[in-house]
Amino acid sequence: MKTIPHKIFLVAIFLASALTAQAQPTVYVVRHAEKLAKWYDDDTLDDFHPLNAEGEARAKKLADQFAPGAIAAIFSSRTTRALHTALPLSQKLNLPVEVAEACMDTTAIAAFYKNLAQRFKSGQAVVLVSHSNIIPYLLIKAGLAQSCFKEIGIKASSPGEWLLIEGYDNIWKIEKLFAPRKNCEGFARMKF
Repeated sequence: MKTIPHKIFLVAIFLASALTAQAQPTVYVVRHAEKLAKWYDDDTLDDFHPLNAEGEARAKKLADQFAPGAIAAIFSSRTTRALHTALPLSQKLNLPVEVAEACMDTTAIAAFYKNLAQRFKSGQAVVLVSHSNIIPYLLIKAGLAQSCFKEIGIKASSPGEWLLIEGYDNIWKIEKLFAPRKNCEGFARMKF
């Protein structure tokens, strides 16, 4: 008699973990918009680097990509350029911009994704505003295979250096974090 409740408990744990693995939000990743070309030479001020006029226009164009109710949360790095890229979307959708260390620090990505999978469910979507040298790692930690790098727009700056994305006009869509993949399935790159 003692083994039956124990077996039921184990089955319940297995089913709960299987449902959690399936119940994941769609993740949209975007690079901050264009920043001012001339800014202080002092690297300590880089976090405060503002958008230029083209960047402000692109941030508004990003907001046009998502209808009210389509996004459950907006996350950004703490830099001025990323926060200002997220601002028009935040205002349009009446959602706060939450600062996420994973949008600036590759070592924080795995824990952040685990939290997203627990906090949001299938049918919900979140937007991450990050940087050209972090976005490749956001995609890789979500399960992107190296064979997909070219199609998705990832390139190495030089051998042994950071992987990068170029341009400011892409949105990367990730469906089902950590899911087993065939080719590049579950990842898409869209221009806006």
